[in-house]
Amino acid sequence: MRLNKEKGITLIALIITVILMLILVGVGIDYGSDSINKAKLEDIKTDMISIKTRAKIVVEQYNFKDIDALVGSEITDAEKDILNIDEKIEGLEEDEYEILKWSSQDLAGQNLSAIEEEKYVVLYNLKDPNECEVYYLDGYEGNYSLSELQDL
Repeated sequence: MRLNKEKGITLIALIITVILMLILVGVGIDYGSDSINKAKLEDIKTDMISIKTRAKIVVEQYNFKDIDALVGSEITDAEKDILNIDEKIEGLEEDEYEILKWSSQDLAGQNLSAIEEEKYVVLYNLKDPNECEVYYLDGYEGNYSLSELQDL
């Protein structure tokens, strides 16, 4: 008696194929989410660098009496606590710094209207404009300042 051999995929081959597909999908999702997070971080850093550049110009204009006031509005004590700004202002006299939050109007006034979020705080160093610091209120992995984010 002669048996006909049917051609087809075995159940084991199908299971192995499905497992391999799931592994590939998992790796792809992980890689994709890492890429998205890195892109978001780079966007935040770019915005903060732009704001810092404009903040330096504002301090220089303020020091040369070209403008009457620094750009921004007061921040709350809760926002100060989130950012740990007290550590950053140690060693500075009260008349040597100013901490202000930039609104969308402030950003637009500084030709930064492409930055839509109102989550940026500037620590103006009136003694040394190059030492101005920019903070992001939402933070990124527990880091809030431009200096911290540049190290990531």
